[in-house]
Amino acid sequence: MVIRFCATLILVGACTTQTMAEEADPNRLDWLTGCWQSESGKTREVWSQSEDGYYFGYSVVARDTHVVFFEQMRIDPAPMPVFNAYPSGAGPSAFPAVELSAHSVTFANPAHDFPQKITYTREGAALNAVISRMDDSSPGYFNYVACTEGGTSD
Repeated sequence: MVIRFCATLILVGACTTQTMAEEADPNRLDWLTGCWQSESGKTREVWSQSEDGYYFGYSVVARDTHVVFFEQMRIDPAPMPVFNAYPSGAGPSAFPAVELSAHSVTFANPAHDFPQKITYTREGAALNAVISRMDDSSPGYFNYVACTEGGTSD
């Protein structure tokens, strides 16, 4: 009986370890990487390849060829990724992932003023982002395509 109980515990532990390893794939957001820009070319977002689960990015908004806004970003791996935003170099503001699938991730921080929710979705050759309040009000939509200069996306 004791041997059977110990064997069951070992089996359950092995299954749990395997599940956690699968959930914590350090490259699970590789679909996000690359250079992305709005169709007008005025907004650009660039994400590095995974560095052991860490992704580093930045976003710039240009008007008349001058940068009028920039943001640095980092995604930490954790069991569920955490998006850290540094708008204009200030921060970080942390947004833990609340939903994660093969080609979509939603980060949320209800205590943040705006945005409170950030969703990225890869649809074929496009990357789409939506920022909003927790109740999906006040949405801002960003539709990106691969950069035409200065880099490429997968």
